[in-house]
Amino acid sequence: KPLASELTGRFRSSVCGPHPRAPLAPPFVWRGGGSWAPGCPPLAAMLPQVGGGAPRTSENEALIESSFRRLVASIEAEREKLRQTWQSIDEQTKVTSAELEKFRQDTEEECYAERLSVENEWKRLDRLREKMSVLYPNERGELLEINCSGRIFSLPKGALCCIEGSVLNHMFSDAFAHDIPRDPKGRFFLDFNPSCFAILAEYLQRAQERADVRPPAVPPALQQSMDIMAEALNLQVFLRPNCIQRKHSTSLRVSGNTIESTHQGWQIIAAEDPLPLSGSSYYEVRVVANPDSLRGGLAIGICGHRPTEKEIFKIAMPDAVWYVSNNGLVAGKQDDKSVVATENLQKKVQFKTDSTIGVKHDISSRSIRFFVNRISIGACTLNLDLLESFQVLYPVFGLYVAGQILQVDFAAVSPSAAKGGAVSGERHAA
Repeated sequence: KPLASELTGRFRSSVCGPHPRAPLAPPFVWRGGGSWAPGCPPLAAMLPQVGGGAPRTSENEALIESSFRRLVASIEAEREKLRQTWQSIDEQTKVTSAELEKFRQDTEEECYAERLSVENEWKRLDRLREKMSVLYPNERGELLEINCSGRIFSLPKGALCCIEGSVLNHMFSDAFAHDIPRDPKGRFFLDFNPSCFAILAEYLQRAQERADVRPPAVPPALQQSMDIMAEALNLQVFLRPNCIQRKHSTSLRVSGNTIESTHQGWQIIAAEDPLPLSGSSYYEVRVVANPDSLRGGLAIGICGHRPTEKEIFKIAMPDAVWYVSNNGLVAGKQDDKSVVATENLQKKVQFKTDSTIGVKHDISSRSIRFFVNRISIGACTLNLDLLESFQVLYPVFGLYVAGQILQVDFAAVSPSAAKGGAVSGERHAA
């Protein structure tokens, strides 16, 4: 009955018109005999024409059942594929786990074998070191007679072990002592600057009493000879890394190798140690901050001494060579003679924030070359008549504007040049 009512409404709408307000034309029905007559056809006669009735319902149910069966079959097929995939993954996991376990065991066996090999090698080296080094208590009191370029020294043999890893320590060991040349009186002969060796002997004797003793100060006139001897003998205590001056009277804030200006006006600070003079040297400065690069209040260079007292408030010093930001080369004068003989440096180069300034000293030509962002901006040569003023070369830094920050790297390697290799400002063993 509901289906009949629905179909009746549909057919009445289609026959009598979709719009309720439209004028209704009388429907016509087929009377037979080739004639039409007004009126609506009976519902029972119309149902077969629109697909209604029981036969159509049965056909739909059959189609639905067929589709459902196909869907179930498809789901079962996908489920079987997933089952097979998981089974394959499980098998591969087992195989991979077995291979990894075998690899782990092999690696542990190899590492254990290598560890034993390394330990045995260390033991062999320790035995060799004991043979090469002066480590025996009964030998510590033995005095060694050493002729250093004509000057005689009496040095306890045990003092030679005060500098760990030095060549001097091994030279007088049982393994190599017979290779050291001797003078006519049978004393060991060494060809070094005797004044420098005297400084070393003093340090070795003091180090026997106190392990943390600092090495004596090296006079400027002996710095180059001391660097040569320290590098040749691998005297690490004399080859310590350079740093910014520890004690100073400026208003600069120093943290490690970082320098920060806190007040307006020139403030000069130097490195703790001079550049090594056994060969060419180089150091580098990164401008962390420069609030006023156009003003030119930033100077980097070298000086023949560490500025003290009133010198820390000016860049005009008789034995200093500077490059001033946004200005150019500024060199000292002695007796109306410039300490710089020739120069070809660019002018008005600014030391901006994040820029890098390098300074290289070439010992062979006695020249100072400046770099900005590792590109050369020119060089100057020192006046040979005034070289006595440059027996040592201290890196110096001048800050004028508050808020300027510099970061110094004494171990930086210089840009490779066409003549000569790259160098750094650190002292290294030969």
